[in-house]
Amino acid sequence: MPRANSPERADADDRNPDYAKAGAILTSVRRSDAATRKPVFLGWGVVAVAALASFTEVSFFNPVLGVFMPALTEDFGWGRTEVSGAMTTGSLLGALLSPWFGPLIDRYGGRRFVAGGAFVMFLCLVALAMLQNVWQFYIFYSIGRGMASGIVGLAATVTVSKWFVRRRGLAVGLTTLGTRAGFAIMPIGVQLIIGGWGWREAWLALAAIVLVLGILPAVRFLHPRPEALGLLPDGDSAAAPRGGDGKRFASEVSWTRDAAVRTKAFWLVTAAISLQAWAGGAINMHQIPHLVDQGLSPESAALIISLLALFAAAGSLLEGVLDERIGARWTLVIGLVGSAGGMVVLMNVHGTDMALAYAAAYGVAFGLMVTSSQVVFADYFGREAIGAIRGAAAPIQMGLNAIGPVVAGAAYDLTGNYLAAFIPFTAAYLLAAASLVAARKPVVPERLAIETAGAVAAG
Repeated sequence: MPRANSPERADADDRNPDYAKAGAILTSVRRSDAATRKPVFLGWGVVAVAALASFTEVSFFNPVLGVFMPALTEDFGWGRTEVSGAMTTGSLLGALLSPWFGPLIDRYGGRRFVAGGAFVMFLCLVALAMLQNVWQFYIFYSIGRGMASGIVGLAATVTVSKWFVRRRGLAVGLTTLGTRAGFAIMPIGVQLIIGGWGWREAWLALAAIVLVLGILPAVRFLHPRPEALGLLPDGDSAAAPRGGDGKRFASEVSWTRDAAVRTKAFWLVTAAISLQAWAGGAINMHQIPHLVDQGLSPESAALIISLLALFAAAGSLLEGVLDERIGARWTLVIGLVGSAGGMVVLMNVHGTDMALAYAAAYGVAFGLMVTSSQVVFADYFGREAIGAIRGAAAPIQMGLNAIGPVVAGAAYDLTGNYLAAFIPFTAAYLLAAASLVAARKPVVPERLAIETAGAVAAG
């Protein structure tokens, strides 16, 4: 019997036309398969880099500062109000920066703003490791917080929104997994470093994380938009239906900032995400003290919050699934109503079982809510000017986020518990949901519709 590839087998193939024909077909199929095999869409790499940047932002978020608070008060004699004030100041700085940098992110891409903002964060963390006075703390922490919330976070999610249309919810959900991972890992890691070496070393460890995960990947891989590389959003080869209601397309109409802010929908959506930020920021800061007041040990309360972060990660992924089916607007409504339900559970926590129920209910809803709030403006107004549009809403959103923790602290000081704050926060979530229900998508101006149609025809 002739061996494969032997001269005898070749002669046999030549004599038998069926062998030759089958071989030619097989070769053709293999070549066709190799030619049409679609590479992995580069946008998913952008998502991974943005998720790393989101992870580093948590260095200047409430839970991490809460871990440093006892050490700072012990070494310097500062009160908790003094320490918390730097968070508020930094959030207000971020609110001032976003309107200025949003249009620049649209114009130049997110790479330089993620990498540049993270570099300033790195310098501030190094400076905090050498801290001696409260004014130094306010300067360096406030600047770092402003960079994290006002520039790095905005640039990362805006960049992802420009790479995706049909799968924007999933892409942003994967990006926010970086934040959820930061919430789950960083407080515990910082506490271990403080306990083993000291709080100055903990600031330096955070600086190293920002350098390795926040700056270096962004410089190399955070590409500004698919068109700059000859690609289309979502990796499409042509305009495709987005799915869900069947009316949204990859060639979505993009509003200008000036046109968007003149619509009723812009202000209703801004009201919704601002109310969410007001309540959510305060709850992040004060949920552990409340759980301890309700009888949990500090260690158990910290574990509950880590579990909450894991449930929130699941909620972020679920947001991507729901967004493709019902859109970011209605997904955000579900998250807001679910968060209000989670607050009812939190106000009735009297033991570990109810605390676990709170972690599950509020965690999933919070993941839905926060991720959808990053997507909803793009779904209403398109992606071309999304940085400028979100920047226009940022002063209200981040301003309320800054004062939320102060409101909760004042309510506790006046009444001896958090109910006087948690009840209004629950109502704020429901009011935000109602605002979104009323926020019907505006009619596209004729000029923008014509421009988009022309772009699609040319493409």
